[in-house]
Amino acid sequence: MSASQTSQGQMIAAAGGVLLFIFLFLPWFGAGGDNNLSGWEGQSTTDIYLLITALVAIGAALTGGVVLPGLTMNGATALLGAVGTILLLWLVLFDFPDGADREIGLYLSLIAVAAVFGGGYAAAQGDVGGARSERF
Repeated sequence: MSASQTSQGQMIAAAGGVLLFIFLFLPWFGAGGDNNLSGWEGQSTTDIYLLITALVAIGAALTGGVVLPGLTMNGATALLGAVGTILLLWLVLFDFPDGADREIGLYLSLIAVAAVFGGGYAAAQGDVGGARSERF
């Protein structure tokens, strides 16, 4: 697959996926001093969900977005990114460990997962438009 076959939405989602993976290593929650928790340490299952989201976003760009007829990685990327965005918004606004402060990694991860959603959604819209134009 060449870079010319990768849509702009797929590229945005993949970049968001790479950044999301990197931002999981940054501090997400801090209790003062050197007691910072990264994205891997701060939540029990959120880290695994975001890892899967990042990998699907990157995979969509590498494979061209099509897995099986009628099933696209672009749509999966958009769905995973949307749920991840809602999940991290919830963490930012309401749910975080007692006595802990929100750190920069949480906010950067929110931006990255929103980019995964936006890029996946744009790529999925291109799938629909491409399918329509081929039929007519």
